[in-house]
Amino acid sequence: MEKLLYKYLINKLTKEEYKNLQAWLKKDKENLRVFENIVGEWNLSKSYVDNSKEKILAQILDQNNSIVKESSVQRIYFKGAIKKIAIAAAAVVALFILNVYDFGFNSNESSVAESFQTIESGKSKAILTLDDGKEIDLLDEKNLNLESEETKIIGGGNSITYLQKTSDAKKPKYNTLKTPRGAEFFLTLSDSTKVWLNADSQLKYPVVFLGDKRIVELIGEAFFEVTPNRDKSFQVISGDQTIEVLGTSFNVTSYEDDAEVVTTLIEGKVNVNPRFGDKKSILLSPNEQSKLNKETGEIKNIKVDPNQFIAWKSGKFYFRQQKLKDITKVLSRWYDIEIFFVNSDTENKRFTGRFKRYEDFDHIRSIIESTEEVKFIKKGKTIIIK
Repeated sequence: MEKLLYKYLINKLTKEEYKNLQAWLKKDKENLRVFENIVGEWNLSKSYVDNSKEKILAQILDQNNSIVKESSVQRIYFKGAIKKIAIAAAAVVALFILNVYDFGFNSNESSVAESFQTIESGKSKAILTLDDGKEIDLLDEKNLNLESEETKIIGGGNSITYLQKTSDAKKPKYNTLKTPRGAEFFLTLSDSTKVWLNADSQLKYPVVFLGDKRIVELIGEAFFEVTPNRDKSFQVISGDQTIEVLGTSFNVTSYEDDAEVVTTLIEGKVNVNPRFGDKKSILLSPNEQSKLNKETGEIKNIKVDPNQFIAWKSGKFYFRQQKLKDITKVLSRWYDIEIFFVNSDTENKRFTGRFKRYEDFDHIRSIIESTEEVKFIKKGKTIIIK
């Protein structure tokens, strides 16, 4: 099987080998997962030089050695010299039969339309609103140093940190951190909890946590690494739910225009509680995800690969068999553009792929277009897909 995967990566599959690869992918969902990982890692290893291609392939396949069933195939390494890598649009599709399109290959970047090159990726920026209403643009403020009786706030540029000075505060003071579209930011709260805030998101939090609970309010998406404190639970209010934790890592997606509030647990345990109605709470374990339907109030939990949902924190996009309309919703927030579809058939096509988050929009657009399933048309900061 390694031989087939290798030939796929260099676009050398025969028709018969292509059929064999498709059959293997259909046989087991684990095979599909590993295939996606391999192609994704290949795509992310973008800067190839001739004398390293052999090593890169060996490393990728070694990291994903679960493709090898010990009863049938032995692990192998590619010792022969790899003279040339052909990464063409025709090599993009290996999963048509499954209605899953993998666009994990680079297209010819020199052919990228000039009109799309003005759309740059997002960057670190945010607006900090203090308790007294004062707003600070953290993109402009590179050396923030604000001191009050309770805390000291330092940082600026791409992150800020709250350093607690006293626990004698009587009345809570609240700050709000807001990222616009096309932005992200990193925050360390006064209890040392770390928060990564995604594009078009807002977090309201007390300058110092008083009482027996640590409560913050989220709109949008954030990843939390909560500092353990058994005497003071941490709660995240997001839309129609409240998440209760003691110390753990999890991701919350709660945009106002999304139909669901999605919580993905990485480490520890959390309770997800619907805030309205008589729905029961759900206790999540690592690699589980809850989905709260905003319209019905129904909540369910499922097993997931959490890497798909936290890739953004590490500078990547990871889409797995997702509808194009959901993919473009993520892209529109990050690139600060508006995306519209000509028809519903196009928006419901499913794609799989991984990209570097800081590539410009041209790169992702050209790869998706190379599937020959869709076409992007640019008009100012508006993109039309047909």
